[in-house]
Amino acid sequence: MNLDTLVSIGQPPWQPTPAASDVDVWDKYDFPICGTYRLGDDLVIFTVITTAATRSLWAYVPVPATDQESVINAQFDTEAEFDAFLQDRFAGREAVFAAAENFIITSKSDGIPIPPRRNALLAAGAKWYVARAAALTGQPRPKINDTDTRTLLRDTQGALANLPA
Repeated sequence: MNLDTLVSIGQPPWQPTPAASDVDVWDKYDFPICGTYRLGDDLVIFTVITTAATRSLWAYVPVPATDQESVINAQFDTEAEFDAFLQDRFAGREAVFAAAENFIITSKSDGIPIPPRRNALLAAGAKWYVARAAALTGQPRPKINDTDTRTLLRDTQGALANLPA
């Protein structure tokens, strides 16, 4: 699948391209935060990584054809099971990240490999976002400390809140 087609600038993160169909929201708060959509026969998972004020950071990964049925029929007894399932869908694959302002996508990444380790999706998204902002502003990249979950989340939210969208 061409990763460049997963996301389009100007779209809501849960309907990230005009070609998206069959959006299935798995979880929502005041807005959809996780789910799937189809691009033709391809299935794509989307999830919000974090938010800060009016900004949000999202991730998208295509589901291999051989895994689509298991993703569609997945059920979970606990939030921890769901989180582990979602982490596993991204681990070892290339994901596309998108930054949004007021729930409209303002920028997107190319495919970025997600290593199979804890917090890898958040760390990769944060590093993409600060690299992108540094390239736009010419300013040095803020440090993203991924030694523990709390610090990584704080640094990522700080980058979202303080760097250009």
